[in-house]
Amino acid sequence: MAEIIKSIFISLILLSSSLLSNDFDHKVPLEDTGFWGAHYDVPKYSAVGLLLLATYEGSESRLGKTTWQSLDAGLMSQVVTEGFKISTGRLRPRDTDSPNDWGEGGKSFTSGHVSGMTALVTPFVLEYQDDYPLVHLLWALPMYQMAGRVKAQAHWQSDVLAGALVGFLSGYWAHSRDTSLLLYFNEGHTFVGFKHKF
Repeated sequence: MAEIIKSIFISLILLSSSLLSNDFDHKVPLEDTGFWGAHYDVPKYSAVGLLLLATYEGSESRLGKTTWQSLDAGLMSQVVTEGFKISTGRLRPRDTDSPNDWGEGGKSFTSGHVSGMTALVTPFVLEYQDDYPLVHLLWALPMYQMAGRVKAQAHWQSDVLAGALVGFLSGYWAHSRDTSLLLYFNEGHTFVGFKHKF
């Protein structure tokens, strides 16, 4: 498992190094309907579904604990992403033709949709990859987000790569914790959930 994590991390670092290339970031033709139009809703519905699952499952089971870790990761990724957006001020492709318009009050860097979706799936992949290798198919969700956000001219290519890195690191951090940050202030640091009450 450690080798897979290391490989993913190195791959993301290498991909992010492309940020230094002037040719890497470029505007693509707008395609924001049909199949690609759902990229706005996937993270939102995923987070709501996970919150319902966490509430039902509680934090005592393996699934419940992983779900709470996933929610922690999603929250952490959004805090970090918003910090990047405010501090960098990069304009979105729909607002400029140049990927070099930093400090202009934009909110392109990094992609919150991509970081959030990556953060939500990472704890599940890390937890279940040895038992259920097909869990790696969950990576298709952040990849879809990456393509959708670029096609919507909402982000540059480097924005979505950086978002994936933020999401992965947030997911790795959350999965490494024994207690969910969202439940930390709950006495005993556990949440029973509806499943165990009925």
